[in-house]
Amino acid sequence: MAGLRAANRYAKGLAQFANEAGQSELVYNEMKDVKTILTDSADLRSFLASPVFDVKRKQAVAREVFKSFSATIQKFIALTINHGRENLLSQIADAYVRQYDLANKIVTAEVTSAVALDQATLDKIISQAKQSIDANASVKIVNKIDPSLIGGFVLRVGNQQIDTSIKTKLATLRKEFSKNEFIPKF
Repeated sequence: MAGLRAANRYAKGLAQFANEAGQSELVYNEMKDVKTILTDSADLRSFLASPVFDVKRKQAVAREVFKSFSATIQKFIALTINHGRENLLSQIADAYVRQYDLANKIVTAEVTSAVALDQATLDKIISQAKQSIDANASVKIVNKIDPSLIGGFVLRVGNQQIDTSIKTKLATLRKEFSKNEFIPKF
């Protein structure tokens, strides 16, 4: 819990600085990339979390890994390492993205399907979802693949969920049949 609070505080501070510097969108895009890099690289996460390596070595590796990023992000990452919060970088990036989305009325629609969906299908699904959200909000689509769904999709927007997957329909049928309400008359 303390890590989450610290991540939110760092993200809030970064957001305030980015707003003052007029770099909110740049920082937003780069923080999404930071999150992706840290999610994809277990070695980098374990290196940053390791107490064996000193601050200077972590700084050098971070400079190399994030050398294509803006000076703002590079300095921010150096600051988190100096403060011993490098293990929270992924959470900080996630918190910053959430705060930016909230401030700019960007709603994330997560569509999970058994196979990759084409853009036309995603647009149809999202048009249905837009009926339940603020008209001024823009929608960011995240498409995830879960072969266990067999077919259909699961749409999550905020705290609402629409589940049209075959997996769920089969589970419902299994539950109905397990009740065994048929009583033979002899």
